[in-house]
Amino acid sequence: MTARTPVTGPDTAWWSTSRNRIFYDSHTPDWTDPHQRGEVPEPLFPVLSAVQPESDLQLMADAGVDSVVLFAKCQYGNSYYPTEVGRRHAALGGRDLFGEQLTAAHARGIRVIAYFSNMWDTAAAGAHPEWRMVPLASRGSTGRWPALCLLSGYRRFALDQVRELARMYPIDGLWSDILTAGPCVCPRCEAEFTRIYGRPLPADRDDEGWLDLVHFSQKVLKDYLDEQRAVLREERPEAALIPNFYATTFVDAVIGLSAEHLDDADIGSSEGYTDWHGLGFPSYASSYIQAAVNGRPTEVLVSRFVHTWDFTVRSVAQLRFEAFSVAARGSTVSVDDQPYATGAIEPEVYRRLTPVFGRIDERAPWLSGAEPVRYAALYASQNARELESLLQADENPAVGEQSAQFPQSEPRSSASDLVAALTGTYRALVESHLPVAMIDERPQSLQTLAGHRVLVLADVLALSETEVDAITRFVHDGGGLVVTGPVAVRGTDGRVLAESPLAQLLGVRFGPLGAFTFPYLRLGAQLASETGGWPLPHYGRLRALEVTADDVTVLARRTDPVLETDDDAYWHNNQPAPAFDTDDPVIVERPYGRGRVIVSAARLGNNRSRLGYGAHRDLLGLLVRRAAAEAPEVELLDGHRGTELVLARLGSTLVAHLVTGAPVVSLDLFGARQPAAIEDVASIAELRLRVPATTTSAARIVDGGERPLAIVDGVVTLTGADDWETVLLHGA
Repeated sequence: MTARTPVTGPDTAWWSTSRNRIFYDSHTPDWTDPHQRGEVPEPLFPVLSAVQPESDLQLMADAGVDSVVLFAKCQYGNSYYPTEVGRRHAALGGRDLFGEQLTAAHARGIRVIAYFSNMWDTAAAGAHPEWRMVPLASRGSTGRWPALCLLSGYRRFALDQVRELARMYPIDGLWSDILTAGPCVCPRCEAEFTRIYGRPLPADRDDEGWLDLVHFSQKVLKDYLDEQRAVLREERPEAALIPNFYATTFVDAVIGLSAEHLDDADIGSSEGYTDWHGLGFPSYASSYIQAAVNGRPTEVLVSRFVHTWDFTVRSVAQLRFEAFSVAARGSTVSVDDQPYATGAIEPEVYRRLTPVFGRIDERAPWLSGAEPVRYAALYASQNARELESLLQADENPAVGEQSAQFPQSEPRSSASDLVAALTGTYRALVESHLPVAMIDERPQSLQTLAGHRVLVLADVLALSETEVDAITRFVHDGGGLVVTGPVAVRGTDGRVLAESPLAQLLGVRFGPLGAFTFPYLRLGAQLASETGGWPLPHYGRLRALEVTADDVTVLARRTDPVLETDDDAYWHNNQPAPAFDTDDPVIVERPYGRGRVIVSAARLGNNRSRLGYGAHRDLLGLLVRRAAAEAPEVELLDGHRGTELVLARLGSTLVAHLVTGAPVVSLDLFGARQPAAIEDVASIAELRLRVPATTTSAARIVDGGERPLAIVDGVVTLTGADDWETVLLHGA
């Protein structure tokens, strides 16, 4: 199995066309190891006794799977091949399970990605307690899995096993997991941190040097990933390295993953589980990881399970919606499956996935090589993530893992509220049917800014001189800018600045916080005519905008409530009612060069995320359109709010993907939160699209072919639409 052919690197062209992947999630305890949890009264239960590589891989092949993640080493620390470095799973009795699965997959044209757990290894932690990571007390434990320190002897152990694996097997990729267990504060790390920064490790974010700890954690991971990539390139240069970049805004930056680690990634990967972060998360995760790798292949993990991982099987409608949300944006759909304790596979999963993967394959000609149409750019910077780690307040109440907080429907008035800002803004723009992509502060990402019509800065507390220059030039040359919440009011170290470096562009300064935690926005005539004139509530104190330029127009002012709720004062059982109009501006606009700037002291995306009130979405969508000064090339005129419009260009053809989910409203009780679900495939009587005047003909993809659509007064109409429609606009 060591045959080689001369190669120069991974086949990125093929990976870019890969659409249907199975992540065969097979963490299996070995009950002969006293260190591994999961011991039961029946220790002789025949784990892994029913694995049948030939029939299992045939089932996947028949479902349309083109690539699969197979386990070489799991989080228990067990290896599923005859390793001489790591710990062989005793239940295999010397059987080369990984090798058998790989051979069966390759025989069916399925590429194989080897799964490798990095910082979670129960067996190694038990056998070598001196290698164990010591978690920062303020971060809590590392969960059910003991973690390993990457500055210990475990580092060489893990890299040697990667070398062995790549040397023994013709793997097509390495899925490098569990890079988010830190930070470690063991004596090794303490000494190295002190050597570099000249101070002791901070204990929590209030201590001096917290951002140093963020950067230290990043360096430890980056050095390790660099070594892992070098080992893989030396032994198996054609194999793609796929680090699990679960480092979206939901993950505290102190854990260590940052955008720079994706320099080592041949394929960008992120987890997009809806039961963790809501039905819109697969789309968000796809946009995030695509921006992070800047044109390289991407994948997003979705799940077959209702609660990841509970051995349920999702409805066909839910599988379709999650997969189509990812596929329409051009990412590979990687469905997380898990065998039973015996290793047996569940055939029903693949029966349900077959038509899902079939629809994706049907649309492949209009996915491969298509370039996203740029309109709104949402700024998701690494520095903002670091300041969120430094300045955030705890969620109240907390739900889920520490690394994956979901915004609660409660006010959060801390300086940074980045998770809610980005996710709420993203969903607001998607629900407004506006094309949205993400960019960040890296030079290659900033270079794409000029291709967009409008940039949205949501809770971007710090900007470098380079970023300020790029944003100012973008607006001067005709771009739009929408700011929500204070922007560039702090340095990259978190200190408060005397003046924002964007003040000259914005034409306003951010004043002090208002006295009330539940104020209201009073929209002026220009906005009220399109959104309605009633007071719009705002979770969290509002800063007054101090106007500094003559050409600033006020679009909204603040209305204060009748009282501030506390233990002694309250208004009925509700939030306090609006009562006192003030003259303090909270939303303003001004022209700048050939562009337009809109500044909102109100954190509209945060409120959309936390309060779920549609008026925040509608206002944010209106402001983005207003700043852009022109509509998107294609507009969905009267579609379902849950319909996502994804636009791409393929040669002279505009490709419009319309993905719709029909969520089932579920009972949500405190302490028993239910995930949103989709039980039925969406059926929509009619969808209307306004198309460019240059469109020469239009077609709808049906059964893999083009069915002509009439263009009447610049509008095409689809009747009897389902959950993924693809419309081609030729000559547009």
